[in-house]
Amino acid sequence: MVVYLNESETLAQERVRAAVEALADERDLDGIPEVVAGPDRFIAGEMTMALEAMEGKDRLEARLRPPTPAEVGLYGRPTVIHTPRTLAQVREAVRSPDTFDPEAADPGTRLVTVSGDVDAPATVELPTTASLSAARDAVTVDGPLKLACVGGQFGGLTDTLSHEVSAPALARANLGTDGAVELFGERTCPVALAGTRSRFAYEENCGRCVPCREGSTQLVNLLRDVYDGQYARAKIQELARVMRETSTCDFGRMASRPATTAMATFEADFVAHAEGRCPSGVCEGM
Repeated sequence: MVVYLNESETLAQERVRAAVEALADERDLDGIPEVVAGPDRFIAGEMTMALEAMEGKDRLEARLRPPTPAEVGLYGRPTVIHTPRTLAQVREAVRSPDTFDPEAADPGTRLVTVSGDVDAPATVELPTTASLSAARDAVTVDGPLKLACVGGQFGGLTDTLSHEVSAPALARANLGTDGAVELFGERTCPVALAGTRSRFAYEENCGRCVPCREGSTQLVNLLRDVYDGQYARAKIQELARVMRETSTCDFGRMASRPATTAMATFEADFVAHAEGRCPSGVCEGM
């Protein structure tokens, strides 16, 4: 067993190593689970690139699928990759095998970190049946709330926090399932925010597969065209579909989500930008 952490999270490393050693002593384990720290890079958290990091590769690239990690994983051995949330699901499946639904189950609690236009970021533990609004109550937002990005760098943009924090509920709402919620006030432009996240995908992708490498380039260009009066909504949606369905890894599959969710929720802003106006009043030269 290997526990994989970010190398910048020194406190987490110390606590996990202490917990692992205590568990080994308590259970009299022959082999102590290994704790590995990976590079402080966004792509290092992607499932197959995390395997590359653990193996000490200098250049992190997504692995082709098939084979999957379950077939050829860490050091060429079959590997099961999961997050701590999986453990809660396994426990529920063992306790209630007849009623457990893997498509809907997300038992227990979730840690949610709230950041953005807030006085100070906060991390809260919430029941999976709670709504995102409970996470918002843990911070002080600077002025009226306009939108939120739910699910990390490539999370979904939304104007409501009524969704449950459970992973199935967030996935159904086309939001990211990572425990991160960024709150933004009235001075945030959803078009510019979608463009910034798309540019991050263009600059930080590993370059291995065409759908992600070239798709992120085209996505950035199409979003720039909006500022020049050309809002090609159908073309952006089709490009996003191709990236989502054919990219090698989750980086490319998720990269277009900020743009597509922004168009779905804030289309009036895209239309206004194509007409030369920024409703938020923050995009220069409009």
